[in-house]
Amino acid sequence: MTKMTGLVAYPDGDIKLEEVPIPKIGDNPYSPDDVLIEVDYCGICGSDIHRWNEDKTGVKMSPRKVTMGHEIVGTVVETGKTVDRFQPGDRVVCEIVTFFCGYCKACREGRYNICNTLAPMEGRAHYVTGGGFAKYTVWPQRQLHKLPDSISSQEAVLMEPTAGSVHSIVTRMGVKAGESVAILGPGARGILLMQVCKAIGAGPIIMSGLNRDVPFRLAKAKELGADHVINVEKQDIRKEIAQLTDGIGVDVVLENTGSVEPIDESLDIVRKGGKILWAGAGIRGGITAPVDTYKIIVKELDIKGEISQIPYDWETAIHLVKTGKVKIDPLVTHCFSLEDWRKGFDLAASSPECLRVALKP
Repeated sequence: MTKMTGLVAYPDGDIKLEEVPIPKIGDNPYSPDDVLIEVDYCGICGSDIHRWNEDKTGVKMSPRKVTMGHEIVGTVVETGKTVDRFQPGDRVVCEIVTFFCGYCKACREGRYNICNTLAPMEGRAHYVTGGGFAKYTVWPQRQLHKLPDSISSQEAVLMEPTAGSVHSIVTRMGVKAGESVAILGPGARGILLMQVCKAIGAGPIIMSGLNRDVPFRLAKAKELGADHVINVEKQDIRKEIAQLTDGIGVDVVLENTGSVEPIDESLDIVRKGGKILWAGAGIRGGITAPVDTYKIIVKELDIKGEISQIPYDWETAIHLVKTGKVKIDPLVTHCFSLEDWRKGFDLAASSPECLRVALKP
């Protein structure tokens, strides 16, 4: 058998289910440190949805035909000559950054996720060598992590965004125990951000959403630990947060919506000397939003961005899930076969009762 079915993205934005070659040990850029993985599940990320939607404005397309999918959980099938940390039968999750120079200033700081010598997407396997929307994929040993027996393969499709949440909160923002946090956007990533904040002792934690989010997403956020939820279509978020913080504002704002209005909201609801993360639009190439720099200046705000993860984030994410500090199983709400990928994508794009969809090749 030399072929398998894969969900393939084209440079022009087209996405098709078609036959692709099965990757081979020793015949890929990662050899001889390569690991052949049979994919158990692969999650549908917001970035996948944006590449699929009709409106692809600003979306980063692969410059080559490539199998999609990066929220990968799989089982090791075969290993390359120098692989010594994994063996057939091991269940693994895959880091998404697999290419970096190792010599630039960012790489030498351990920040290979922003390698200075590569365009952002050129460092990511699912834009270069192929991802997890197929039965098999190949990955470098150094970018794999073993899954503990206590974490199921289906829930582990959310390990990558959990690692990304650790990266946002701990590595980039340095959120501390006792700091108040507002999270704008109650999708799977927003609820993961909330749980990581809770796990490190931050609080109170406030989650905002829209009318459509109230019955399920905001309710799930409250169930999993949010101290307060705000429906921004019925409540004035600026007034609500002022009331909750005695008029001072929150210590930290994590913007996770990818919309214009929350950018301005974040500047108003954060306290003087506070910290803001703008991250919601990264998966579709960013947004252009008017920014009142006066607010940044007079409040002496720290504003940061984030992308992907580093090894610390993965190790911490696995620990938090293993110890029950972060619960990811309730967030994987639907599962489809690879052949039903359109149903999965449509649900992930449109349903307010969907948090994460997993595809099973």
